[in-house]
Amino acid sequence: MWGYELNFDDLNDAEANYINGLPQAVPDVEWVWSEMDRIWDEFGLDNKRPLTGQPIADFYKHPVWLMNGIFTAIDPDSIRHRCAMAEFIKNQSSAYVADYGGGSGELAIRIAEGIKVTEVDIIEPFPSGLSEDKVQSEKKINFVNLLGKNKYDVIVAQDVLEHVENPIALVIGMTKAVKPEGLIIFANCFYPVIKCHLPKTFHLRHTFTILMKIFGLQFICQIPGAEHALVFKKTTGLHTKRLRLFEGISKFIGPSVNMLLLLLVRLRRVFR
Repeated sequence: MWGYELNFDDLNDAEANYINGLPQAVPDVEWVWSEMDRIWDEFGLDNKRPLTGQPIADFYKHPVWLMNGIFTAIDPDSIRHRCAMAEFIKNQSSAYVADYGGGSGELAIRIAEGIKVTEVDIIEPFPSGLSEDKVQSEKKINFVNLLGKNKYDVIVAQDVLEHVENPIALVIGMTKAVKPEGLIIFANCFYPVIKCHLPKTFHLRHTFTILMKIFGLQFICQIPGAEHALVFKKTTGLHTKRLRLFEGISKFIGPSVNMLLLLLVRLRRVFR
């Protein structure tokens, strides 16, 4: 399918029926986003209301995520970003790595190729049978439900925080899971490209790095080839109360900052 080697024996009936109904030709990313929005709407989900009581788990279990994983496995931009992040991680002293929300396993497989890497945990509550089968032969890779405490040398969270209602709480949890002096890599997209990117997280679009520094994480770099991936180091002095205080400020000023910077970008285009 789309040049991706797919064994239909690994799919359940719902997955197989959905995959069989997809276009034969490889779609563009805009089609993928519109298809994900279509499924979101089928479940009657509303990203402006609290997700409690909405069928959000059913949405994340839907085969549309299998389709998304297949698309990102073959998409040149996704491949480039994945390779850049994996190479960065493999070049660190990264024995134990967690790929948070690493569903399809593509990034974990790349990371596990590193000689220094001894184990990769994929933190994924809704893995597909195809993903589990794909990593079955990878001795270094495990699917797990939860992060352990002070366990990992590196945690990578790619396209995760924009999907959760309390991203800062998840950040705090990740810092507890990484070892002292360990690295956390955030590759965020606080933009409304798809409906499962929650608007309540968008205040972090331009304030996220500032908040992480206020929290006490040390900003290391952007990953070359995947510049949206931000690398932070865990330090000894973390300030949760201070982080929560400035999170509130970000919620207040973030939307205005987003609008102002968008306006500046548009003005630059006009006056080029």
